[in-house]
Amino acid sequence: MSFFGKIDFNDLSETDRAIYHYMSSQSDKIPYMRVREIAKESHTSASSVMRFIRKLGFESFTEFRTHFKVPDFESADFVSSLTILSAERFPRDIEGKITRIAEKMIACENIIFYGIGASASICEYAARRFATIGFNSFALVDHTYPIVAKLKNTSENMLIALSVTGYTTEVVEVVNGFRNNPDFTTVAITSDANSTLAKMSDYMLDYVIDVQRINKHEDLTSQIPSMFLVESLSEVVRKIVNA
Repeated sequence: MSFFGKIDFNDLSETDRAIYHYMSSQSDKIPYMRVREIAKESHTSASSVMRFIRKLGFESFTEFRTHFKVPDFESADFVSSLTILSAERFPRDIEGKITRIAEKMIACENIIFYGIGASASICEYAARRFATIGFNSFALVDHTYPIVAKLKNTSENMLIALSVTGYTTEVVEVVNGFRNNPDFTTVAITSDANSTLAKMSDYMLDYVIDVQRINKHEDLTSQIPSMFLVESLSEVVRKIVNA
């Protein structure tokens, strides 16, 4: 727990250190233990445990134990990052969109996840996840790959393109090649519902995220929302298939 960092080890006795080492190594158990139990396990006394707790700045064992149950988050950045999957970051009809895509996906012969850069890693993860639940899926991470030739004479294909901005040139160009093709259904996963990619796709799953770049072109934008959407889609598909 973070409040352990507020104590000065030079002020601790051997008994205090024994209690500290036990508590820090068994932090998952402390909220459910009594003072006497902690004393027994740390080979000290109940009065020594209480003195140590007061050194940490707590008036009672109940107050101390409560802090063990609730994470002591002190970083505003860390707390803020916990909201990355809050409902406000997705459109209200996101569940309906996922269900419609899932229903369409079940009849597909091939499912292709396409993206470059950081999105490419999510595509590989997505392809593996859908393969695990029984679909012929693969990741396309090279825009020069002859995907048209590979899927020649096939039908009922789905191309799911991942792009945070929705304006990535290579992604837009590839998806544009499959527009109005009756053998392909195109899906965009992007943070911009008004982007070129979103507008040219048959279906869209969008989210809100702050785009972060360093050195102009190096991308640090979180991929957690797109991964969440991929997992949600796979779960809906799996439930429909197993219903």
